[in-house]
Amino acid sequence: MSDEALHYQAEINTPTEVPDPGAYPVRVAKSYPSATRHHLPWPPGRAAHSLGRLLAELGGITRLQWMTPLDMLPFTGSFEHIPDRDPLAWLVTRRPTPSGGARYSAEWYVIAGPDSGIPVGVHYYDPARHALVQLRAGDHRRWASPRPATTVLVQTSVFWRLAVRYGEMAYRLCCLEAGIQLTQALVVGRDLGARAHLRFHDEELNALLGLDPLVEAVQSVITLDGPLPVDPPGPSMAVLPCTTRLHQAVIRESRRDPHPTPSTALSGDGLRIPLPAVEADPAAGAPLRHATLRGFSGATMSLETLAAILAAYGERPRWDLPADIIDLYCVVPDVTGVPAGAYRYDRETHQLEQVYDGDPRAEMRDAALAALPQQGARTANVWLLPVGRPGMGAEQFGNRWYRMQHAAAGAALHRACLAAAALGVAGRIQNDVLTHVLDKLLGLDGDRRSLLLAQLGTEHPGGRRPEFRLIS
Repeated sequence: MSDEALHYQAEINTPTEVPDPGAYPVRVAKSYPSATRHHLPWPPGRAAHSLGRLLAELGGITRLQWMTPLDMLPFTGSFEHIPDRDPLAWLVTRRPTPSGGARYSAEWYVIAGPDSGIPVGVHYYDPARHALVQLRAGDHRRWASPRPATTVLVQTSVFWRLAVRYGEMAYRLCCLEAGIQLTQALVVGRDLGARAHLRFHDEELNALLGLDPLVEAVQSVITLDGPLPVDPPGPSMAVLPCTTRLHQAVIRESRRDPHPTPSTALSGDGLRIPLPAVEADPAAGAPLRHATLRGFSGATMSLETLAAILAAYGERPRWDLPADIIDLYCVVPDVTGVPAGAYRYDRETHQLEQVYDGDPRAEMRDAALAALPQQGARTANVWLLPVGRPGMGAEQFGNRWYRMQHAAAGAALHRACLAAAALGVAGRIQNDVLTHVLDKLLGLDGDRRSLLLAQLGTEHPGGRRPEFRLIS
């Protein structure tokens, strides 16, 4: 990476002060009063409108949750800012994906073609009204999509929503949340042929959406497959093997695909634990996922459950990033058949290799900055820690490598949390942790460092708050 990314990575490990927090608005949804609206069918889960259902499951307001003053404390920062006169103010809106401090910085835009099922044009998805706001008329897909697509979805980050709480650390969290968002899109949009892209022309896309990139900017692009021809256009030249090999090589070079990442196979020095071949469907966990508010009960996790979560953790998504862009680590204090310690997960062999032998709870508590991760250090069954190699893609991608690695980390953790939810396991993605402290536990050195973490386990009996789902 260049000097800018390396400097940011070295300097920004914790939230920083914001000069004037009162200058940031409290709005969590944008408004275009004079624009044309296209209202989507409600409730989305019962409607035949697949795009409307997908948008609701990506960025819609899907839940109302009743919070106690103690629950709200981590989000307000002070008891003085907790509403105490109007109990209805304790009823908060929730979205399908986790966000730092429940700030929900992600927005979604739709670039629709003639077969999208909505008016052709560029639209903003209004989550408060479950409607599309038309920003431009005309078919602009070719400016946004690297491949033929019926519809192009564009995810952006509104930086100030996170910056008001986290300061300089907000950019890092926006990159991580981009990965969470694209995993959600790939999971809930798989029947629509969703594919993710993190390599695109930022300036052109920001201009198309009418964005000031220092306020709100594009983070990822999702393409939905276009209609396929009823009849094949003609015989394939795959019957000519020599020609086919040459032609495919030319195509690969013209796309300038990233070079394969260096092999990171297990070293063979540590204890190895083969895992059973068990899987869980992340799509089944999408409507069930929530961030636990009171931590975990401390009940032991089975090896089969851990294996299914790790299989989702290591799944390779449909995207335009290099394979094995991150390494997959976990810290296991309490899983049947797995000695307490820290491990590297090898997705190829579906095995764990131990990198730290012993009870890791003390080190995990030392790394926690807030009450929730400290409680999870005592009672969670497993911590997942994706690890990046900052210098690995610098030659190909420059500063963009920072965004790409953090997005990959957020994507891996969200997949694991969705699979866990399908199995009845609670989870929480945490940013209130000193990841560089955990690097020592994992034995990381040189050009490797942990990026984010998730805690998983049996939910505490008092963890779920009363909740009403708005979509079905």
